[in-house]
Amino acid sequence: MSVIAKFRQGKGPQAGAPAPESAQPAAAPASDAPTLSAMDRAVKPQRITPVRVVGALLILIVLAVGVFGYLRYGLTKTLSVSTDRVTISAVEKGVFSDYVPVTGNVAPQDTVFLDTVEGGQVTEVMAEDGAAVAAGMPLARLKNTRLELEVLGREAQLTESQNYLANARLAFQQSELRNQRDLMSVDREIARTQDQLMRQKPLENEGVSKSVIFNLEADLAHLQADRKSIEDSQTAERGVAKSNVAQLESSIGRMTQSLTLVRQNLNNLTVVAPIGGQLTGFNLKVGEVVSPGQRIGQVDTVDAFKISAMVDEFYLGRVAIGQSASLEADGKSYALTVAKVYPDVKERQFQVDLRFTGETPKSLRRGQTMRPRIELGETADSLIVANGPFYDETGGVWVLVISGDGKAASRRDVTLGRRNPDAIEVVKGLAVGERVITSSYESFKDVERIDFN
Repeated sequence: MSVIAKFRQGKGPQAGAPAPESAQPAAAPASDAPTLSAMDRAVKPQRITPVRVVGALLILIVLAVGVFGYLRYGLTKTLSVSTDRVTISAVEKGVFSDYVPVTGNVAPQDTVFLDTVEGGQVTEVMAEDGAAVAAGMPLARLKNTRLELEVLGREAQLTESQNYLANARLAFQQSELRNQRDLMSVDREIARTQDQLMRQKPLENEGVSKSVIFNLEADLAHLQADRKSIEDSQTAERGVAKSNVAQLESSIGRMTQSLTLVRQNLNNLTVVAPIGGQLTGFNLKVGEVVSPGQRIGQVDTVDAFKISAMVDEFYLGRVAIGQSASLEADGKSYALTVAKVYPDVKERQFQVDLRFTGETPKSLRRGQTMRPRIELGETADSLIVANGPFYDETGGVWVLVISGDGKAASRRDVTLGRRNPDAIEVVKGLAVGERVITSSYESFKDVERIDFN
């Protein structure tokens, strides 16, 4: 072992200590080992070198890049996907049409139901189900014995009341004649007495006694009182007679109206077509008993149709009577209008009736399924982007915008307005030419950035 090695291991002789006598002289050192004197000392190697400084700097740079990458991509929840998994659409300047497509069935524009009022037994059927009928055409005849007897009874009551009225009027006329005769008789007596009094009064001082004059005056007063009594009696009798006649006339009027209704019900036992059209649901058989109020069929117009459509409840406040609609059929566009809006919501939908405002497609058939469009607002020039599933998942408040190089997409807050099945109106946050992911965001809800691979 060399002297330096022994020195490093702490085995060399201590300075100033005498060597033992029996110690043999040390062997000569190897030719390549340095010879150290008592004044020599070991030199320690340097710990900081340029190589070590450069290595430490490289390590710091790598750590900084790693931290920056984590902050840049790790916290922003980056996801790597293939472009084949997404649908990309460009923001364009165009015309936005605010409409909603609906699905409806073709139905007759007017339908009149055939209901029995009183019912009865079918005695004759004069039309078949599905036949074309004209207004007023007899369809079937029923028999109702109870109703016939009721009509006869009402007629007898009416006749009796009319007889009472005739007797009351006759009695009134007879009373008027009697009173008139009595008045005429009293008037003659009054005239005769007044004449005698006028002749006797001037002769009162020439031999005619005062008692004669007094008696004539008393007779005249009595006759005038009788006339007044007859007039009062006649006035009272006339009032009572007029009241009785008025009551009888009112009763007869009500009976006449009631009899008219009963006769109308009797006439309704012959079922006729209320309008011209096609008879449907009419399956009466001879001998069948029909209940009062039972529906026995209906008549539908065949030259005019409407479309009964179902609309999502989201548009309940935006669809009103009079709004325009359109239908593409037979290679042409036909105009319609909202004729009726049913307020009841069933299974998150409400019903509307659409009527044609002009020409009707010749190929329409009852029950046929059609897809008209209801116009919700006026068309306008605006920024638009293609409609897609993303809207339902973001609510139109953010989208994933493709970068300029097309290698990534990042999240951006936007404001989207009206939408139709084809496009969505862009209010704020996007510019013409920018591209947006419009497919489903189901896998991107918590992602801030997408890298395409």
